[in-house]
Amino acid sequence: MDNCIRNSAWLYDLDSRDNLRDDLPFYLEFAMKYPGEILELGCGTGRVALFLASKGIDVTGIDLSEQMLDVFKNKLGNVDNNSNMGKINLIHGNMKDFSLDKKFSMIVAPFRAFQAITDSNDVLNSLMCIRKHLDDEGIFIVNVFNPSPIMDESWIYPEKTQWKRVDEQTGNYVVKKHWGDKIDTVNQIIYPHFAFEVTYTNGKTERIVDDLPMKYYYSNQLRKVILDSGMSIIDEYSWYDKSPLDGREIIFVCKRDGNAKFQE
Repeated sequence: MDNCIRNSAWLYDLDSRDNLRDDLPFYLEFAMKYPGEILELGCGTGRVALFLASKGIDVTGIDLSEQMLDVFKNKLGNVDNNSNMGKINLIHGNMKDFSLDKKFSMIVAPFRAFQAITDSNDVLNSLMCIRKHLDDEGIFIVNVFNPSPIMDESWIYPEKTQWKRVDEQTGNYVVKKHWGDKIDTVNQIIYPHFAFEVTYTNGKTERIVDDLPMKYYYSNQLRKVILDSGMSIIDEYSWYDKSPLDGREIIFVCKRDGNAKFQE
């Protein structure tokens, strides 16, 4: 089964960590610098796409999870009819292999989305698809977490609480927990799991679980596979304030390498 969020899609937007807020002005800045339509890989429930569209930018979003896209579509139904709103086109598809009849000024894979591709051949194929769909002067921005210097069995950890909050819209009390029970150090894949424990206003409780295996990269490894795909890296950061590498995140801004020899 391909990796995506299914069971807990309707709870995804309750997560308000800084990773899921601070990147929005970052992507907007680049969208203004490279005007045109944007392709978002792993668009999920529309966190990034809706923000950019609210600024008048056209966005195409691809996601493998029908459940996440259903949440996104429900949001679209509640968006006020605004002539300044950019057009949004949603596609149920897989970022590891896609073919669209257009090219984009910017392609983004925000917050861990790219790490859901765990097979190395699929990773390269995805990057080559991305390159194919970029305008000649377009950019691709990818964001992955920066792993610990040593990734081994010590990564495994028991279930613990990540956050808890009241859902203002429903009044439900939600606790998010997570744990990791396996790591593949050869293929660099971790196996985190997360659970949402929901207490409804009528007192009923429910535990919703999703699993999301993720490939992890060190910066030199991600750099190599990007170069192998026929793209070059023009900027690299560790946070959305453009801090230099060796921080919490690895953020690469990439362009097509005009010297690469690929048939398209």
